Amino acid sequence: MPYIPSATYRLQVSPSFTLEQVRQLIPYLDELGISTVYSAPFFCSRPGSEHGYDVTAPYAINPEIGTQQELKQIAEELKRRGMGWLQDIVPNHMSYHPDNVWLMDVLEKGPQSHFYTFFDIDFNHPDFAGQVMVPFLGDPLEEVLEQKQLKLTVKDDGLYLAYYDSAYPLSVASYRPLILQAQQVSGQPEATEATQQLLKELAPLESEDSLSPAAWTNFKKKLVTSEALRQALENVAEGINSDTAQLQELLGRQHYIFCHWKETEKRINFRRFFTVDELICLSMEHPEVFEQYHQFIKQMCEQGLLQGLRVDHVDGLFDPVTYMKRLRKLAGPDTYIVVEKILEGEEELPERWPIEGNSGYDFLAWVSNLYTSGSGRRKLTGIYSRLVPNADTNYEQLVFEKKMFILDNQMQGELQNLLRLLQERHLIPLEPAEEWGKALGVLLCAWPVYCIYGNRLPLTKADMEVVQTAFDEAHKQAPELREQLQHLHTLFSVQAGDSEQTTHDKLYFVMRSQQFTGPLSAKGVEDTTFYNYNRLISLNEVGNSPDIFHLNDDAFHELMVHRQQVYPHSINATATHDTKRGEGARIRLNVLSELPEEWEKKVQEWLDISREHTTKITVNDLYFLFQTLVGVLPLDGQADESIVERVQEYLQKALREAKVKTDWAAPNEPYEQAMQDLVRQLLLEDEQFMPSLRPFLQKVSHYGWIYALCQALLKVTCPGVPDVYQGTELWDLSLVDPDNRRPVDYALRNQYLQELKQQPDGEQLHQQLLQNPDDGKVKLYLLYKALNKRRELQHVFASGDYLPLQVQGMHKHHILAFARQHKGQWALVIVPLHLASLVGENELPVGQHVWEDTTVVLPEGAPAEWHHVLGSNAISTDGTLQVAAAFHSFPVALLTASTL
Repeated sequence: MPYIPSATYRLQVSPSFTLEQVRQLIPYLDELGISTVYSAPFFCSRPGSEHGYDVTAPYAINPEIGTQQELKQIAEELKRRGMGWLQDIVPNHMSYHPDNVWLMDVLEKGPQSHFYTFFDIDFNHPDFAGQVMVPFLGDPLEEVLEQKQLKLTVKDDGLYLAYYDSAYPLSVASYRPLILQAQQVSGQPEATEATQQLLKELAPLESEDSLSPAAWTNFKKKLVTSEALRQALENVAEGINSDTAQLQELLGRQHYIFCHWKETEKRINFRRFFTVDELICLSMEHPEVFEQYHQFIKQMCEQGLLQGLRVDHVDGLFDPVTYMKRLRKLAGPDTYIVVEKILEGEEELPERWPIEGNSGYDFLAWVSNLYTSGSGRRKLTGIYSRLVPNADTNYEQLVFEKKMFILDNQMQGELQNLLRLLQERHLIPLEPAEEWGKALGVLLCAWPVYCIYGNRLPLTKADMEVVQTAFDEAHKQAPELREQLQHLHTLFSVQAGDSEQTTHDKLYFVMRSQQFTGPLSAKGVEDTTFYNYNRLISLNEVGNSPDIFHLNDDAFHELMVHRQQVYPHSINATATHDTKRGEGARIRLNVLSELPEEWEKKVQEWLDISREHTTKITVNDLYFLFQTLVGVLPLDGQADESIVERVQEYLQKALREAKVKTDWAAPNEPYEQAMQDLVRQLLLEDEQFMPSLRPFLQKVSHYGWIYALCQALLKVTCPGVPDVYQGTELWDLSLVDPDNRRPVDYALRNQYLQELKQQPDGEQLHQQLLQNPDDGKVKLYLLYKALNKRRELQHVFASGDYLPLQVQGMHKHHILAFARQHKGQWALVIVPLHLASLVGENELPVGQHVWEDTTVVLPEGAPAEWHHVLGSNAISTDGTLQVAAAFHSFPVALLTASTL
């Protein structure tokens, strides 16, 4: 029977949060209503990794995190409780690190390595003579050699070239000349005899097509076992390290070449994750790579240790469709599989993939847009234009320009590789190369989605619509390249007269190009535009777009009906390790769309106050700062040293990502320091700023936490599988990583949960929770009650129909209501919308007086008697349900009923 979680709980396992700590947490998660532990990658990774996406060995659990035996103990405990485990896997890339045994084997043995084709390396790149780049030098190679920072070293397991703490294995071809040199300098009979024997053993190893790892390891051990020979080798190494010419000659015999890290901005001969040199991509399209990489994963699935898999960055793969089919076959029909997929605009996940859905960025965006007021779009755009001189309010044009910036400054090597592919396969003329390069670059930057998934020509109609949209935009951006763009357009379809080889080459280009449109979008949009376009930064979110802004209730209902029909078990996320800010901060900032006039007035005040401290910071960055402060400060509006430090660290990252006044490659420290100083001055020292901020913050955060409850209830009850990101069962006012990976106080959360369980449910508890919202206990209460009810009625929420409900009354547009129904069992959900614009200056209503004429029309055949999940009372209906009765003591409602 297929495994379908009732609810998942994302845990960032790491050296600071181990499997043993996970095991101790299971009783709490079970009580909370969680069915499935959802784990970050736990495979061997770069030492000290806090995220696990830099895998060094996919065939073992990171010993810094735990052991396979501990995982088995967890699996037994989960099984006893009827729970499961969803594991994040990373098939697109691995860490470019000396601990990566497979990669080091390639660097050492070259074509003799079993893993030679495992990594996406172009050994035929014309600039590198068959050597893969090792782009981790802090200075150009010539300077590094002059400074004697690169050294030949003798270690217990062989010979290496060391650069500070990193050591890379010497090629097999380097050993013979070095052993001969050692023989010459030794003069000891013992060393000479050992040398001659080793040279005899080396000869067949040098000529093998595929060098056995065991045989080569055994040879290297023998090499350093002889004390006399080892000493001789160390003497040789000392001589080479003191002679730049000899060291350069040795470097020339390697299967790799050391480079300054900035070189990859202009040329590169391996595919990397986005623009991260430290993550080298795999050729997962090769069956042998797939089989070996997933061997341990398959074993864990077969042993019942894993019930689900989440596939990271599926868009990076050469052929995602074939990969998903292989993964389904490997994991079996009952394994729950979701993919990380960022959907742009109205893009939908391909319906025929053999998976349960995606990791939930789409749901996150839908709820956020539902709680952004449509009437605020024009007003906030006007405010942004008035307050921020030269603000670029044409979002789509800004996106294109920032993509071009990334392409020109950080991904020029990738562009040139694609251009050369076209030339080598005779798909474009060699000249004029500059114009062809520009046309290809414009096309990549005009691509409207992360990628398309066609693995055969002709492409599907849906894919061709994406292609047409891209070329339309490209022609608009570069009309002077009309001829080149028209020709490139023909590469996406089969033309009359195309040979079989031409069609094959076209398809290869199409699929290869899609491995770079995604990274270009991620770097150009999420990691650049999102820190420049600051109209309302809560919409600058992974999976969302400021250009969409608002989603009305009818559109939301349509999306939910479609979700239930197509991917009913896709994850419903509201916070992830990748989100730009916490779910509570995001939904709170959305309130600004309902209060634009008050917001403008406050920003004017804060700009004046800020100018008393500094005139160095741009108004756009100040506008970003003010929104950040409104989002991150606690409900009581109190700022302390920890808040200051968090905001300072965040803003340094945000400013560098914006790449306007400072960036990662060339930090503008005086500008960054000016911002750091201003944060401290505004929050802790200035006598005007906080008194001006607090009343406005109190109002915004008041609506914000109510919306956060709505968001949580929708996540649990809408089609899909709700996911709770670690710690967000209380208010989540975090910022982008690493802020959202701070340690979670589970002792406090468990204490709150036990207190809630001991108190009688009902109006008195509701009053207590609502009058004291600062600690977030009210959110924990809602999740505890809703998640456990969902688990109890799993069939209703996993398989039940989604029924949009009509609302009547003066404030009908401020209510969203729907029912879930399956085989006579019902659930009814009612949440308020846009309360700030409804009640103006008054406090937030949660009772009957605002909703006195507002009713929800129940579907034909619905039960007459309903029971509150958030409380203990019942409601009788006569075809309609009074919203005032539903919200009698709590601002959102979840009711259940049965006709059985």
